[in-house]
Amino acid sequence: MVAGRRYVRRWQRLASLLLLIGLAWPLTASAPLSAARFTAPIAVRAPIGPLAIGINSHLTTRYPDAATMPIPAAIVADLGAQWVREDLHWHRIQPHPDTWDWVFTDAALYALHRQRLNILGVLGPSVGWATPDPTDRPDLISFAPPDETAFVAYASAVVQRYKHLVKHWQIWNEPDQAAFWRPVPDVERYTRLLIKTAAAIRAIDPTANIVLGGINPFDTAFLEAIAVYGGWQAFDVIAIHPYVDPLDPDEGNLIAAADGARAVAARYGPKPIWVTEFGWASGPGDRDPLGLTDAAQQADYLARAYLALWQGGISHAFWYMLKDDPHNPYGLFAYGSGRADFSAPKPVSRALRELTRHMRGAQTAERIETISRSPLLAGDQPLRWQRPAQPNGSLDYAAQAIRISYRFTTRDNDYLAQALTEPIPLPADADALAIDLFGDGSGHWLRLWLLDCEGETFAVTAGVIGPAAWQTLRVPLSRRAAQYEQIAGVGNGRPDWPLALAAIVIDDHRDDWSGMGEVWIARIDALNGALAYALCLWRTDGSSALIDYPSSRNAASASTPPCR
Repeated sequence: MVAGRRYVRRWQRLASLLLLIGLAWPLTASAPLSAARFTAPIAVRAPIGPLAIGINSHLTTRYPDAATMPIPAAIVADLGAQWVREDLHWHRIQPHPDTWDWVFTDAALYALHRQRLNILGVLGPSVGWATPDPTDRPDLISFAPPDETAFVAYASAVVQRYKHLVKHWQIWNEPDQAAFWRPVPDVERYTRLLIKTAAAIRAIDPTANIVLGGINPFDTAFLEAIAVYGGWQAFDVIAIHPYVDPLDPDEGNLIAAADGARAVAARYGPKPIWVTEFGWASGPGDRDPLGLTDAAQQADYLARAYLALWQGGISHAFWYMLKDDPHNPYGLFAYGSGRADFSAPKPVSRALRELTRHMRGAQTAERIETISRSPLLAGDQPLRWQRPAQPNGSLDYAAQAIRISYRFTTRDNDYLAQALTEPIPLPADADALAIDLFGDGSGHWLRLWLLDCEGETFAVTAGVIGPAAWQTLRVPLSRRAAQYEQIAGVGNGRPDWPLALAAIVIDDHRDDWSGMGEVWIARIDALNGALAYALCLWRTDGSSALIDYPSSRNAASASTPPCR
């Protein structure tokens, strides 16, 4: 959310400058690019194997009775999940330097293991006695950075005790967020902790896998800084937390959630990408204080989200969470009379059970959709463009494509905006835009400006500029204001249709990046029907199932006839 506010401010400055000066420069064409540069289209996003369905179960830290731990473990298994994510909180295991308490972790991990569930163990956060913060109570949880030697000792003890039960260890949770690394995130310090802890774990169990603390995938500066500080080889799996609520999975473009992390991995070395938290609340909660999602919508979003993540190249996805907190109804079960009460499953619980049944044995999926495309602009139809007074690049036409060349030179935010002299109206029934482009592997953001009927300008993020090959970025067009960032104009602050395409923008993926690049755009189309689709699941036994997920505006239950 902080990154979003920065984005609004920067575009308000840029749009205001453009509106005030009203300048348009004729953009001259340079030498055409050789056609040999272009390659056949590639699949940037696709399932990479079976989807592992997981749940943030939190039994070690939230279930109150160690003696009856087999009960919630059996409930988790009955939902059909294959994985759980469990916190191994330091303050509960080692409340004092010379005191170790394994009662709840033993009970939970053994109960889950007996149910044949795979366990992702989360190490951290701090305990008060191991931080420099004088306000921390010694025996309670703390999110201040820990003494590294003490943390490694705690992690080593945990791994030594449970190495026969747990083979995947996540080091910290959301270290890029100030709420979980106080007072502000410190990527250099986290990377140092990551390297030391990973080395200790691998010394104890060479078969262990190290999972990065789940990060915000919509701002990859933290992830790239880990590589810069030498931490890329310290972990085996990138973990992201792509919360898009209150937008639904289509409006939030969840299929593209891993694109930014994947672009970073393309530069430093490929790694699998897991989603270790995602979800929606069924009422007011931390991320949706107005409660814009209800219980029925939460259930509808669950399967669509898991499947979108799978189509986006995610191999493991963990729903947040098993049971509601009193103030945060993200769970599959209502809070009821307390943390041991599982008597009130929510509609989302049934949705998960149905999804795991449909997905049993599924190896891959084919997306089936009927889309009409309305061309907005094409590389073989030159138009007039204008740009604000910033020297970061140029636009020209060559090889039947629009070539946008950019040069970013500062350690502040750099961007290049190219605005149409005459914005192009979008069809009234458009529910998405598709941009066919040839990337440069930069990982920068491609954004679009949209002008509404009241004269306000809004920005949407089309996606991450991917590898040097043809790819299609698809951005949904919601009728809800939450998807859009207002950048200019005076009005009601909501995008009022009809909208018009006003500008194409390239924005650096991190402020300290400098260099040059170019992106080629063959066409931009408006789509109708992009939010109504079906998935054909192909199973290991040769059978298939067709799961139909209509538009979020006309949600219906999944059906599973064979694919035709």
